Amino acid sequence: MLITNDLESQRIKRNLTQTQKRAADSVKEGVLVNSNLPLSESYNSLLIADRVELPDKLYEKNTNKEKGLLPIALSTIGFMAGLTGITAIIAKSAKDAVDVDLAKKLPSLTRNVCINKEMDQAIYRLVANPNKKTAMAAAGLGVLSSMAFMGKTFCEGFRDVWVKKKEADIHKDLQENLIEVETQSFSGKMQIIRNMLSEKAKEFSGALMPETNEASKNSFNSHRISFTSMRTEKQPEKQKNSFLKNLGYLALGAVSTASIIGLGYASMKNLRAGNNEMKRGLNKVKDVISEIADNIGKRTPDEMGQENMEMANKMDKEKISNLFVDISADADFVTETANRMKWENDEEKQKFIKDNLFNINKSTERANSALGGSGQDRNTFYSHVSDYKAFFYNWLIDSKNEQFKNLFFGITGATATAYLGELSIGAVKDVQVKKYNAETELNLQKRLVSTELRNFKSKKDASIQPLCDEFYRQKKNGKSNEELKVVADSILNEIKNGAPYVYS
Repeated sequence: MLITNDLESQRIKRNLTQTQKRAADSVKEGVLVNSNLPLSESYNSLLIADRVELPDKLYEKNTNKEKGLLPIALSTIGFMAGLTGITAIIAKSAKDAVDVDLAKKLPSLTRNVCINKEMDQAIYRLVANPNKKTAMAAAGLGVLSSMAFMGKTFCEGFRDVWVKKKEADIHKDLQENLIEVETQSFSGKMQIIRNMLSEKAKEFSGALMPETNEASKNSFNSHRISFTSMRTEKQPEKQKNSFLKNLGYLALGAVSTASIIGLGYASMKNLRAGNNEMKRGLNKVKDVISEIADNIGKRTPDEMGQENMEMANKMDKEKISNLFVDISADADFVTETANRMKWENDEEKQKFIKDNLFNINKSTERANSALGGSGQDRNTFYSHVSDYKAFFYNWLIDSKNEQFKNLFFGITGATATAYLGELSIGAVKDVQVKKYNAETELNLQKRLVSTELRNFKSKKDASIQPLCDEFYRQKKNGKSNEELKVVADSILNEIKNGAPYVYS
């Protein structure tokens, strides 16, 4: 059989190797000897009671409805429904792209291809501009990358071997220290058994001495009281606790409801205050727009010159257009603002109104050409490399530049030093963590010895107490001392050899 359910075996196997676990899992085989006892004596030697009810759980029937096909059908239907939904979105998107207003239509997008790896950048340059410099630079970069990879592999392998060796030493020390813990647990359980044997032997010796039936009855009742006491004494306290618990729930519900109402009122009040502030800010921006429009209407060429006046008017119109977008101005305010300004003809004013209304309703804006390209649906390439090998490539391309060389050696040296330092410190940290974990495990196992012993004692009592009750019940029914002695011997034998067992 396998030992899997007791605390002792779980504790022992927690820090064992696989070979040690297999050895600890097998229980030594014993031999059952047929003593050929008469059946009447077997009742006493085996502690067979007159009537023992079977456990209620024996007759429970737990049947689960077959659902093997239902999950498959539901998952299939769900997957197909998801595909149908995706295709519906695609169809709707295609329809909206045709019917969408020009001001709402998404602009064309230039696809920017960013090359973030130095080797990829070197290959790109070699393909785009093949010459001696780009070829030698790409080859040199490949050699450096290979050297870095091999060095990194060696350092990490050395680290792993060193950490594994230290881990084996730590595990061996833990196993040595656990010997004392396991010895304490084993000897403690044996001491519990010896203590129970001593106490029960004295108890049965006293019970087998001649006594009155009344004394025997009292002795029997004294052993049963531990199973029936304390059941009704705390009922009033239990009812009181239940009432207080329900009262607490009511109070909690009242507080929660009041908090929800109060927070809801505060939220509405905050929304009203925020709305008023937004209106005040909107009116303030409108006043600024009106002021700028009035200034445009008051300017004359005689005061500032024709060229300066046109430039100032253009800048003010751009400010007004930006402010229109900020406040999402409506058509009436745009028209009102345009009427405040000075125009050479009505067509220019109408164009200003039309362009601003289109700009206000437009959902997108074209990115700057330096960031997004021209906006056409084509590819563009750029490189953004954050790698020490980039400085080596620059040096190979321009080997006469001493600063490129110094920059490469400086940054590469700093990078290599940082990597080795991080690797070394990480290895030391891992070993220290494993040492600390081993100490924590050892301290935990030491603290668990008392818990394991109490658990063993509790289970042993639970196993023996019903047998003792049976002994006193048979004594009350008038069995002879010779028969009761057989029962007592069987109980003592059960204490010594019965479950829960002590494994070594």
